[in-house]
Amino acid sequence: MVAEHPSEGIAIMVWTDGHLLTASVVSHHQEALLERLLPQLLAIPGLQIVVTLNAGGESFDASDPRIRVIRNARPKGYGTNHNAAFKLCRTPYFAVLNPDLGLTSTTFGPLLACVAEAPGVAGPHVYSPAGAIEDSARRLPSIPRLLARRIAGKSSPDYDASISRQQVDWVAGMCLMFDSESFRAVGGFDERYHLYCEDVDICLRLHLMQRQVNWVEEAAVIHDARRSSRRRLRYIWWHLSSLTRLFLSAAYWRFSYSRSGS
Repeated sequence: MVAEHPSEGIAIMVWTDGHLLTASVVSHHQEALLERLLPQLLAIPGLQIVVTLNAGGESFDASDPRIRVIRNARPKGYGTNHNAAFKLCRTPYFAVLNPDLGLTSTTFGPLLACVAEAPGVAGPHVYSPAGAIEDSARRLPSIPRLLARRIAGKSSPDYDASISRQQVDWVAGMCLMFDSESFRAVGGFDERYHLYCEDVDICLRLHLMQRQVNWVEEAAVIHDARRSSRRRLRYIWWHLSSLTRLFLSAAYWRFSYSRSGS
């Protein structure tokens, strides 16, 4: 079945063949990372992939029929890109992945089992290439908490990483597994955010819908982070703007009130 993509005016195949999972990956001139990640994804049965080329002028050809490509005429935000990929999703589960991830043998199975049993979103334990666990599950951000983390440098994790599965306030957006019904019901990512806080916001809104946000110990990914760009002024501006939007949002204050009353 072929459908017209409304925002780009190009014909894109959508799936109706009973596959289990659609994975969305966005590239910003990250062809080398795609070349490493995509073979890992294609080795997984029942998986379809949407690759969004967000920066323009990227050289990438999808020879495998399980890969669909969206080429943006101009760069778009994290939430906008993954929402567009979800429009092509015809599977019961939907995953959002950064291209700088390395999969393990336990990445998807435990996450799929989690959201099948507890609809909402689930995130894996994230490890650096050196094997150190990253703080990919956190409590609700606040100005005092952010200042404390900044002053202390690398602070202690917000949650006990030894617990097999636990509900958390939010999980980081480099690897998220949704059941498609929950993603659809929550309205996807809020596209008013740009690059930062989309993951916090969607987790809070899922909580408020009585869906679950779980951090799954058995699920694991390797995150080869590229952080140098975050020192640029525009990234700092985007981060501050997104935090301000989050702190002023209804979801933030409703979630804060629900936690204070529990």
